[in-house]
Order: sequence, then structure tokens, then C-alpha cells
Amino acid sequence: MNVILKGIETLSAIMGKLAGFLMIPLTLVIVYTVILRRFFSNAPDWGFEVPIFLFGMMILLSGADTLRIKGHIAVDIIQKYVSDQWGRILITFGLLIVLFVSAFLVFKGIDSAIESTKIMERSSHQSSFNPQIWWFKWFIPIGGLLLWLQAWVEIYKVWRGGDAR
Repeated sequence: MNVILKGIETLSAIMGKLAGFLMIPLTLVIVYTVILRRFFSNAPDWGFEVPIFLFGMMILLSGADTLRIKGHIAVDIIQKYVSDQWGRILITFGLLIVLFVSAFLVFKGIDSAIESTKIMERSSHQSSFNPQIWWFKWFIPIGGLLLWLQAWVEIYKVWRGGDAR
């Protein structure tokens, strides 16, 4: 069991690092677009949509790693005043919500990605760039699955590892 848990945590960490590296091309594209727009009054058509794709991939791939390192925003004021047992229950309740939402992302995301792939969907922004976006929609169920797996690991750690707070 520990091998599986460690594997999921390693996968989350790798995806989080990969997502972090997407900040480099995101920054370069934005700086390039701003310079062209500001100094040459001629921004590239792709300068609007490429950052959306890069940022979206970054967010979807980093969710599981954020959960793993507890980098999310948490309201823990109640936990200070309850026993360890109730603290575990509160954390588990929050993680069950994460499980539900991430499962929804997986199942609805797969449906949307399959439909988008079938029709080779393109952007709705109607620019001359007009990129295909079907490939981007696959990041939704992938990110949801990574988050779903990591949420199960966190629940296990709360109840078996004593990592309640």
C-alpha cells in the first residue's frame, strides 16, 4: 500500500514541477505580446489564447501537488478548538468535497474532451489564429484524476498517519 501512496505522491510532485515550468513560456509569451502591442501597436493574434492555454494547463496540473504540500487556503480556526478526532473528521469532510468535485471533473471532463476531439473543436474567439482546442480539454480530466488520487492519499494520511493538522 505504501508503494502505491508514494507513487501517487511522486506523480503529484512531478506534475506540480512540470506545471511550474509552464510559467516560463507563459511569462515569455505575455512579455512578447505586451512589447509588440505597446511599442509596435501590433500584437500577434495568438497572444491572447496561448497564455490562456498555458495558464489553464498550469492550474489543472498543479492542483494535486498543491493538495499534497497543503498549499491551499484553509479555514482552520475551528480545528484549534476541537479534539484531534473531530479535527480528522473536519479534514476528511473537506477532502470528501474535493473527491466529489474532482470525480465530477474526471467524468464530465472525459465526456467533453471526447466530444471535442470527435469534432476537432476550434476556439470560439474567431481570431485568425483559430487554434484547435480539443487537446486542451483533455487536461480537465487529467487534472481531476490527479487531484482525486491525491485526495485519497490525504484521507489515508489523516486516518493512518496521524497527519490531522
